[in-house]
Amino acid sequence: MPTPHGLPAYRHRSLSLTALNVPRRFHLPIILLRVLCVLPSSIGILRNLARAWIQPPFDDTGLFDNKSTTLIYSLAIVWCALAGYWSWILTTSMLRRWLYHYELSSAIIRLITLTFINWSCSAFISSHYGADEPIRKWMTICLILLVSNVLKLRFASNAKYHPKSNDTQQEPRITHRSTAVKVLILPFAFVVFITMFASLHQINTIRTHSADLVHYKLETPVATRHTELAESKVRVMVFVISAWTPKSLEKRQIFRETSLQLKPADDDQVSYFYRFILGEPPSEEVRLKMGPKIEAENAANKDMLILPCSDLYNDLSKKVYQTMVWSDQWNFDYLIKTDDDIFVRWDTITKEFITMGRQQRYWRGLSYWNMPPIRNNDNKNAELDYTLPIFPPYTAGALYILSRDVVHLIAGVGGPRMFVRNEDQNLGIWLFPYNIKPILDRRIQQIDVCEEDMIAKHFGDFGEPDAIGGTMHQMLDNLRNGRKMCTGFRSSVCGLCYPCYGKGNHWRDWNFDCDSVKGVTLLKQPQWSVVD
Repeated sequence: MPTPHGLPAYRHRSLSLTALNVPRRFHLPIILLRVLCVLPSSIGILRNLARAWIQPPFDDTGLFDNKSTTLIYSLAIVWCALAGYWSWILTTSMLRRWLYHYELSSAIIRLITLTFINWSCSAFISSHYGADEPIRKWMTICLILLVSNVLKLRFASNAKYHPKSNDTQQEPRITHRSTAVKVLILPFAFVVFITMFASLHQINTIRTHSADLVHYKLETPVATRHTELAESKVRVMVFVISAWTPKSLEKRQIFRETSLQLKPADDDQVSYFYRFILGEPPSEEVRLKMGPKIEAENAANKDMLILPCSDLYNDLSKKVYQTMVWSDQWNFDYLIKTDDDIFVRWDTITKEFITMGRQQRYWRGLSYWNMPPIRNNDNKNAELDYTLPIFPPYTAGALYILSRDVVHLIAGVGGPRMFVRNEDQNLGIWLFPYNIKPILDRRIQQIDVCEEDMIAKHFGDFGEPDAIGGTMHQMLDNLRNGRKMCTGFRSSVCGLCYPCYGKGNHWRDWNFDCDSVKGVTLLKQPQWSVVD
């Protein structure tokens, strides 16, 4: 009921537009504008509810693979509800004062401004925190709303904001301490206690499963010797990643006719075992079309391995991981991963194996460091699931070499595994917890480069007929006839970390820099971003 001066009783907390002399035609627009104040918290509730729904229960396989747990997202929903409640209280109270003190148009402008500020603050804070920090995000938003409500109560209790002196005489003044307790302190205490007890439960769960993970043995197991891997001082398993496509079938045959011809015969120094790796056929149509051809190919060559994983390009990391899981059951000294469009100098690699013998914690390849994820959806290598601004050090997927103990750390010690789109970057993520750093080998290139000392030359699709200058057969013919490897090939492009004197470009023109120990990085880093 309004006072004689038209100001509604403050003890009646509901907003009466009629009592404030607001024309009826403006009731619905004002109500809709007021409801907009809870839009950010409503979106937060829906997003956290969806994430809580799809998350599996917390266990040792979800500690890192899942960015957060169902319990954390459920707690975030509670904080979202508190933020929505406080935002509603703040907006309602301020709107009541504006409608009493100002013209209707001015009050509506202030309401729109407050809503815009609310949305902007919520969006900014949401962009600052990652997807695995839902509680911190909404705790910060609640803190801002709490301070805003406290300031509102503090100024509302000041007599100078009451233009009519007899307002306070004719109507009982609101008890601001009581309001603060009921509206702010009690809800805040309730949510904090829920968060505290739930967090203690979460910590206890983490401790339990962490204790279980401690018992995993990191030592290289005594595995079975594969019958096709001869006994020698250095035993090497080679896995060539391929696919179910007709083009890949052609690449495998070219790889056998060229690159594998450089692999020396097994002796007491070095022995090799190799397989082309395929996943499950991506569709029944592909199985029916390519299945008979691949069966015939394997029957003729007996060098293919089909693993129980996806064969799609976006699941390449999982295919490489399954390759390492399969290899972990066998006894060997090194694992080499390469692709079916790479010309590999097995003769050079063999000589180096003889020289260095068996190694521990060994990881060699064209290494990259401080590389940010690609956030552009138009790029096939775009990475939106990895939320951090940079990747750990990793090696190019064209070819890398791992010692037996490193393979076991990836595939044999148990625990969760995070998967991103690109397998080379995923390798860096898997090995980062063990503080194993890659050894730079610039002789492995993934772009249109031909340097005479290279051990891995990429023959992928560059979109130009003369982009490479020759075929894998021609490169093998060069070596067999005593010519330099790059004779007849396009060699005007300077390889990463190579000296570029006399070349048509410099890799710094592509915004790359090179450290002789760490490897390739960016000359100018873009603004780092965290994905929510």
